[in-house]
Amino acid sequence: MSTKPRILPLAWLLIFLLLQTTLHFYLPLVHLFHTPLQMAGLIPLLPGIVVMVSGARAFTRADTPLIPFETSTVLVSSGSFRFTRNPMYLGMTLILCGSALLFGSLAPLLSVILFFLIIRGQYVIPEEKMMKELFGDEYLLYCSRVRRWL
Repeated sequence: MSTKPRILPLAWLLIFLLLQTTLHFYLPLVHLFHTPLQMAGLIPLLPGIVVMVSGARAFTRADTPLIPFETSTVLVSSGSFRFTRNPMYLGMTLILCGSALLFGSLAPLLSVILFFLIIRGQYVIPEEKMMKELFGDEYLLYCSRVRRWL
């Protein structure tokens, strides 16, 4: 890859969690949910953590780099990669959806869209191109069996 993003995806997640917190307290726009309905945010948040961690563990077990755009040594298709080609990014998105619901206001919820667009544009699309170049038909077959997100 000729130009790597300077910010790692996990850093984007942390930046957006801080952004959601700031938006909720200083520019909430509209309060959508109140307790106990806000607790529904745990529904996407907890599985998001599990999916993100399980994706990272699958890379570690396969002994392939976890950092985006480092050359992969193997096409990981086990564990959570059987259901989604991007479990770590999906997990991060679910975490942000959950935290936005826990806050209960509109602005944090809208930030999830921006996070998704950044991750998709800066990581998912370029990584797919790289994987096609590295693994060719094996990757294309994997793509035909497993969806990008869910």
